[in-house]
Amino acid sequence: MKPTITIFVVLMLRIASCVHAEKFNSTAEASDPIARKLFIDPSSTSVALRGKASLIVSPLTHRNGNYAGEYQLKVRPYFFKSEKGSLLLAASDDSVRKLQAGIAINFTGKAVTHKDGRIHVVLGRATPSSPDRGSVTFSIITDDDGKLVFNTSYHFEANLKH
Repeated sequence: MKPTITIFVVLMLRIASCVHAEKFNSTAEASDPIARKLFIDPSSTSVALRGKASLIVSPLTHRNGNYAGEYQLKVRPYFFKSEKGSLLLAASDDSVRKLQAGIAINFTGKAVTHKDGRIHVVLGRATPSSPDRGSVTFSIITDDDGKLVFNTSYHFEANLKH
C-alpha cells in the first residue's frame, strides 16, 4: 500500500507543478504584447531655408507606463541645430492594448537633450494598420524652429512565441 500512496503523491505533485507552469506561461504570453519593443522608422521633414531635419529613434522599451529610448535629430545644413537625447512617450498598458486592437491613439511625451538638458514637448498620433504596425505622426516643439512634424511608421518587435 505504501508504494501506491507514494506514487499517487508524486503524480499529484507533478500535476500541480504542470498546472502552475501552464498558468505562469499563459500569464507571460498575455503580457508579452505590451512588453515588446517598439520600433519607429527613420523620417525627415523640411525646415526653414531649404533645410532638412532627420529623426532617428532607437528601439523603445516599455517601462512604467512609458516607452523610453534615445533619439537623434540631424539638421542639414544647420548642423549646429542637431541634437541627441532621451525620448519618453506616455503609453499606458490600456493605450497599447487599444493600439494593438486597431484603435488609433494620441500620445504625449518629452525629448530631453543630452548636451544641455533642454526639454522638447512631443505630441503624436499612432494609427494602426494591423495589430503589430501602423503609421505615426510626431510633432516636436522646439525653441528655434517651432513645431517639427515627422510622419513615419512603427512596428512592434516580432512575437517569437507561437
